[in-house]
Amino acid sequence: MKYFRKTELVLARLGLIAIVLIILFGGISRSIGHPVIWSLEIAMVLFAWVSMFAIDYAFQTRRHIGIDALTNLFPPHLQRLCLWFNEICILGFLFCGVWYGFNFTWTTHNQVLPVTEISLAWLNSAVPTGCLLMVVTSLSFILQGCREKTAVVQEETC
Repeated sequence: MKYFRKTELVLARLGLIAIVLIILFGGISRSIGHPVIWSLEIAMVLFAWVSMFAIDYAFQTRRHIGIDALTNLFPPHLQRLCLWFNEICILGFLFCGVWYGFNFTWTTHNQVLPVTEISLAWLNSAVPTGCLLMVVTSLSFILQGCREKTAVVQEETC
């Protein structure tokens, strides 16, 4: 599982580098009078995928936004109960994201992007795939007893 997570982070980093290089290439080619019209579409697809990988990474390391001002006032056992309830609600939302995302991807798989003529499914499938990755993360967190992850190894940060 750890190898899979590291691969996911490497893909996000490579995707971000690719986006920067593609946009840079597109901008330079436009400024010299030979625009590369496909650069924005490719960058858009990569951005969708990089975003989902990064969101899952933040979810794995528990770096997502949380407002705990109210729950910090609760006793520890009630805080833990709120954590479990929150994680189950998140899991339900993610299952909806997987279900509706795959249905939407299937509905639009015959449509193509205008310039590159890449199937729109490549763009749209980032959402259900990302939600599925987060389902795995959430289930792993629940199966470990909803223990908060506080320490993050420095080498893992981007």
